[in-house]
Amino acid sequence: MFVYDRDTLLATLEPVPLSKSGTEIHIEAFNPTRLVRQDYRHVGRLIFLEICVFISEKFPQIQAINFALSRRVDVLGAGEQQASERAETMDRIGAINVRMRPKPNALPGHFVVSGVWAYSEQNFAALMQVLEEERAQYRRRPIGSSAPEKSKVLSTIRQWVTGRATVKGS
Repeated sequence: MFVYDRDTLLATLEPVPLSKSGTEIHIEAFNPTRLVRQDYRHVGRLIFLEICVFISEKFPQIQAINFALSRRVDVLGAGEQQASERAETMDRIGAINVRMRPKPNALPGHFVVSGVWAYSEQNFAALMQVLEEERAQYRRRPIGSSAPEKSKVLSTIRQWVTGRATVKGS
């Protein structure tokens, strides 16, 4: 599965196994592009939510999305914090059996968050609410845009503190 924002490739998911019954998929092998890895925000959450909506809307036979998320994301802080934030997002969209556990054969502090998001009208509404909150963060600055510039107020204060400010009219 390839994930695009217009013409820009953001990530690949390979493989995306389908259950024998054809009603459930498993998401685990999330491979973001360098553009996503270098973004100053955590874009993976937005992409995961977009994938869930896409699958729900385009493939009604898929009734559940199994996930195991373990990619380290430095902007989220330490491993425990990353796992907690992922689990909190999964709870908010109605996922069940959400578990956090240490990732086998990894450095200490590296966790896997797993669970199942099952389609229901209530879960879909919760998913859309969380997705809209995430989308709002990206409307002003598309993925891959540079970090926001520091405000002029902070810059001016910094100049005053360092003694480099000039006073007009003196």
